[in-house]
Amino acid sequence: MGAAKTPVLWTTGAPGTGKSTTAWGLYTRLTQAGGSVAYVDIDQLGLIGPPPGGGNAAHAIKAANLLRVLEVLRGTAQIVVSGVVDPAKPYIEDPGFDLTLIRLTCERDELRRRFLGRGSPAAALPDLFAVADVYDRAGFGEAMDTTGQRPEQTVEALFHRCAVADGTVQSPEPRQPQPGPVTVVTGPTAVGKSTAAFSALRDLWERDAPVAYVDLAQLGFANPGPDPALEAALLSAVWRGYRDAGAKQLIVVAREFRPEHRRVFDAVTVVHLDADDTTLTERVRRRAEGESALLAGDELRGAPPGVRDRVAARAIAEAARMRRSGGDRVVLDTSGQEPAETAAALLAVVAQ
Repeated sequence: MGAAKTPVLWTTGAPGTGKSTTAWGLYTRLTQAGGSVAYVDIDQLGLIGPPPGGGNAAHAIKAANLLRVLEVLRGTAQIVVSGVVDPAKPYIEDPGFDLTLIRLTCERDELRRRFLGRGSPAAALPDLFAVADVYDRAGFGEAMDTTGQRPEQTVEALFHRCAVADGTVQSPEPRQPQPGPVTVVTGPTAVGKSTAAFSALRDLWERDAPVAYVDLAQLGFANPGPDPALEAALLSAVWRGYRDAGAKQLIVVAREFRPEHRRVFDAVTVVHLDADDTTLTERVRRRAEGESALLAGDELRGAPPGVRDRVAARAIAEAARMRRSGGDRVVLDTSGQEPAETAAALLAVVAQ
């Protein structure tokens, strides 16, 4: 008998249909149930620019990187994927995975409410409806109408189609270190790593520099976990994909850059962002009030004061421990800085 196929449930659909919310809800439910599960946001696998990273090439880059990531995760009892697909070629063509593609839909009035309710601009509504029309005409996958459903109801409907079981992921084989240049941005919770790094990335793209970006936390959603060796294997796989797509430089964001991660590259520059207690507390407050991009696993968006206080205390303790750890790195003190100032300081280091 051949090896069992790894089940993959992929939620897709037009913006506002709830694909990311549903997939993250499934991952959370499966984790709480004790299942072996991993979550992949395909949008995190196409952060390369300028073109060919954008435009029509983006689907192909994401799909190729997704197959690399799934190969690393093979043996997980259930993998959950979210994100847009290419309507012309929406399926994973790999016999080792049992794919269920769920295309979330809803009536246009509700789609409008959801889209505007998450802060998206009204001027983008015609484009949104055009995308929804393309998806409806293509008719790929299994349509699931979520009109009138609360997010938890959609999750409940799909949870029973997922495997809740133990899984066995093969220990990743060590690979030859990959070339750079690679810049890794580290720092305590809420110091502003992602904001500064993504701003620097956009500036480099505007200079036509072929640069890719990885948020290591967004590659690490696996239960049981965290597993630095698995994270390193995923980081290596995605960087290989970006290099194949033309990237010459990589920016990685990671709270901490562990020895397992470091061995992925033959040379790396670590830039550590630090901040005083007052600044970290203020940045936790801003994160909680929505002054940053919403990413999967964000513990702060909308958090009440008690949670904010606990996270701020943890960030302050992390910062103190990281100062003591030392190591070969460039330290940028961001105390009292606005995001643009921190981004400019980081860009000066990356551009070297």
